[in-house]
Amino acid sequence: MNRIKILIVIAASAVLISCTTPLSSRIAAHVDKVENSYKEWDTEDWAMSKKEYKALLKEYKENYNSFSAEEKAEINKAIGRYNGLLVKEGLEDVGGVLEDFGQRIPSLIEGFVSAFEDNDKN
Repeated sequence: MNRIKILIVIAASAVLISCTTPLSSRIAAHVDKVENSYKEWDTEDWAMSKKEYKALLKEYKENYNSFSAEEKAEINKAIGRYNGLLVKEGLEDVGGVLEDFGQRIPSLIEGFVSAFEDNDKN
């Protein structure tokens, strides 16, 4: 029973903290977390990050007019950083795919050329 009460208090505290912490700080903290650990992430980690990011963006869009110019600038900077990390990760993935493809090129060419060889050597 005490564990349930403790979990409820922790959950309520998390909700209160997220409501009182400015969006600019929360989105910057999320991007910092991504920047510091994305290299070790798998697909599931990225999916969770994107889900949280979308929720932050939704909050930003819904309350856009309530933010000061400075807050908007900070939030937009964090959005840019996050999108940059997505591109960077994508490019690193592409680099790995290209490297793998490059290692397979000799076999691919050999197979391609063999399709044109005369197989009727009776």
